Parts: sequence; structure tokens; C-alpha cells
Amino acid sequence: MTDAKIINDPVFGFIKVPRGILLDIVRHPLMQRLTRIKQLGLTQEVYPGAQHTRFLHSLGAFHLMSEALISLQQKGVFMFDSEAEAVQAAILMHDIGHAPFSHVLENTLITGITHEEISLMMMDRINKDMHGALNLAISIFKNEYPKSYLHQLISSQLDMDRLDYLRRDSFFTGVTEGNIGSARIIKMLNVVDDSLVVESNGIYSIENYLTSRRLMYWQVYLHKTTVGCENVLINPSLTPTFAYFLQSPYSPRFSYGLCVLQILFF
Repeated sequence: MTDAKIINDPVFGFIKVPRGILLDIVRHPLMQRLTRIKQLGLTQEVYPGAQHTRFLHSLGAFHLMSEALISLQQKGVFMFDSEAEAVQAAILMHDIGHAPFSHVLENTLITGITHEEISLMMMDRINKDMHGALNLAISIFKNEYPKSYLHQLISSQLDMDRLDYLRRDSFFTGVTEGNIGSARIIKMLNVVDDSLVVESNGIYSIENYLTSRRLMYWQVYLHKTTVGCENVLINPSLTPTFAYFLQSPYSPRFSYGLCVLQILFF
């Protein structure tokens, strides 16, 4: 038996997932649920190719995290193997709490709670199934671990999440403005005073990254047709069947526990 699972990704090619904790996460039912959650919600109404899933995005972010860790270690940034594995586990699970249609239903099915908080609940569930093997990963995800740069690789203005979704969303929508130089940016990352920084000769790649992100928001994420479709979906007066699901006293929305269960297996 090989020591890793190889997954063929249309954006980054072959992604290697080591057997053990990381592959166990990929195979967990809560992670596999993301194969049914579209990354861009209703954007397919504008860009028919936007059929990719949160699962694919999570694998891509994991791949970029692996590349970033190798690059940082080559520059002399020391980290234990357990820390590297933990931050890889955290990025794999960072979007695990997303609801159907991605961000669209986040404040409709459940109010007063974000997908990040639901992700933490699911991480705790997986951690329980793995007998506490994800304690360090959860600590890094919550920014409670002393090495802050590990959390910044997961959640910051220049994290592996954003580097993946810009390239992936650009690829599947065909909007070329989002095709950033993620490999170049990763090679320019470093750590100074426990903070993630970009070396000076990577400034032009960062400028391109910021410009690409802005253009993707206007051309894809905030496209008027996509926003219109999203509002139709959550408007009770326009979608009476969905309104019944949200407003009926028998609806899972009126029970927090049942509502989370609905999100888990929608």
C-alpha cells in the first residue's frame, strides 16, 4: 500500500494526501458532504462552468498549504512535523461548515451564527471521532496557538484559502482576470517576528493579486444576475415553498439542533 492518496485536480494537477490523519479527514462523512456543496452557489446561472465544489476548493487550499510549508521550511522557518500536519488538517476543514448554496443561505437557515462557528462544531465532531487527534489543528484554526503565522496561513489577507479560490473560480468561470500567480506568491512568503510577510521582490505579484481579487468580485461574486438569483432564493414572497421550510413551526429552522442536522445532510 502506498503512503499517500493521489487526487487529480483540474487546477493544480496531482494532489498528494498522506495516509493517516489527513486522509481520514478527507474520507470523513462531514468532509465528503462538501462534494454536494457548490463553491459559488448560484453563479452557474451566469457562468455555466461554475460547477466546482467546496470539496475541490478545500483540497486545493490544502495543496497550496503544503507548498507554502515546504517553501517556509526551506527558508529556515522551523516547525515540528506535528505543527505542519495540524495546519494542513485545519485548512482541509476550514470550510466544512458551509450550508447549501455556499454563502447564500448562511444567514437564512440559521441566524446569529457564522459558517466558521459551524465549522468549529463539525471539527469538534470529527476530533471526537478521531479521539482528540485534531486538538492542535483546532487550536491553530482558532488562533490560540503561539505561532500566529500558522493561523495567518489559514485566515488572513493573504491566506491559502484566497489563493485557491481566486485561481479555481477563475478557471471554472473562464474569467481570466482572477488567474493569479499563486506559485510565485507562495515562494515570496516568509516569517518575521512570528508574522507572515511577503519579500520585497514579490510586490508586483501582490499588486496583481489585489487587482485580480477586486475584478473577480465585480465580474463574478457580485454579478447582478447572481445577486438577483440569490435574493429570489431567500425571498419568502417569491419562493413560497422555501418560505414554508423557513417559517413553518414544523421546520428545522425553529430548532437549532435540527437545523444544524439539516445543514449536515442537505
